[in-house]
Amino acid sequence: MILIKPSLLVGREYFYFFLLSFTLLLFSLSIEFYHYAKLTRFDDAVISVDVLKHYTKSSDGEKYEVLKLKTEEGATFYITSRSPLKELAGYRITVWIKTKYIGFLDYIRGFATKGSVVSISRSKAYTFKLGEKLKTIHKGEDASQIYGALFFALPLSALLQERFSMLGVSHLLAISGFHLGVLSFILFALLERPYRQVQNRFFPYRHRNRDLFLLVALLLGGYLLFLGDVASLLRAYAMLIVGYILHDRGMKIVSMQTLFTTFIILLALWPRLFLSMGFWLSVSGVYFIFLYLRYFSELSKYISFVAVPAWVYLMMTPIALVLFGNYSLYHPLSVIWSILFTLFYPLSLFLHLIGYGDSIDGVLHLFLVNELDGKHFTLASFWLIPYGSLALGALYNKRVVYLLLLVAFGISVAAVYQVA
Repeated sequence: MILIKPSLLVGREYFYFFLLSFTLLLFSLSIEFYHYAKLTRFDDAVISVDVLKHYTKSSDGEKYEVLKLKTEEGATFYITSRSPLKELAGYRITVWIKTKYIGFLDYIRGFATKGSVVSISRSKAYTFKLGEKLKTIHKGEDASQIYGALFFALPLSALLQERFSMLGVSHLLAISGFHLGVLSFILFALLERPYRQVQNRFFPYRHRNRDLFLLVALLLGGYLLFLGDVASLLRAYAMLIVGYILHDRGMKIVSMQTLFTTFIILLALWPRLFLSMGFWLSVSGVYFIFLYLRYFSELSKYISFVAVPAWVYLMMTPIALVLFGNYSLYHPLSVIWSILFTLFYPLSLFLHLIGYGDSIDGVLHLFLVNELDGKHFTLASFWLIPYGSLALGALYNKRVVYLLLLVAFGISVAAVYQVA
């Protein structure tokens, strides 16, 4: 007799789930609107904000400073300054901003407005302080920025962002499911033996794995709060929690239903995610992984170790070309870099923990030193409609999967032809 694991939702449970999610969404939106109304009560406001990014741009030969700011309530916006400013990334500052023409939708998705710096705090946020610590470990600025993004979700310079986009590896630096999986494994390994000794002595009746998961989840939750609302990490953390709950109850974990219910709950609790590109890219990546497992799970683990990165690369390329349009002849090699990254990330994390974080800086230098003959090859946005329809249709018919693969491969070949 074959036991079939039950699904998360069946029958009328879908109705109650959507009703609850919709209620949560209305409640979350009402909180956001309260904060919006408070900010825009007068035509201008003086508020305390954190500086997420600080960079220089030029227009018509004139340079100006750009600040990306975040309020205590989570709203992000930009102001500019014609006067030179000291490096403010990581500082909490007080700003005056014009709020008269800010709409509620602008408030949710982020906006640009007139503003000026009123005062600056004396100390930086802890994540930026750790980023500065990395600069003392690594000789090159690029290496410290890469590890800052990899460990603390710190922003990269515009030059590095474009370079990684051309190489097709930007997703590797966005802290998400793989990173969280490695951290979970490390924490579980570190906590298992000491907890077992304490449990055997004081409470042998406890479920060890359940308690260990709770400890690991709390520690990872603290990591999430420490880094802030990183969309890809929030999605990964939510799926980790939902996945363990399902596993603990003997229910099916790797399914489209798990992904669907998780992202619906996240959207209901954090409406800003509706307009977060990082969130939707993260969800799309997991969707295509689950799609692969739905139809090709019978393939060996060794084949899938290579096939999954290649599959996700092909599936995500049309979306990346619509949104970013950066491409080079090195772009297809991101499949190889993704495979090698499964070794690089835990190794680099271990080396930093034992005080040898700079020992593989030479490898990063070789990776970054080559010139990229990249071009901007952008697909028209209307491509997302037929491509997205094929991706959803692939859920129900394997033939559509092959058609989807053919379309994605054709677009990738066209991109190579354009930059060759």
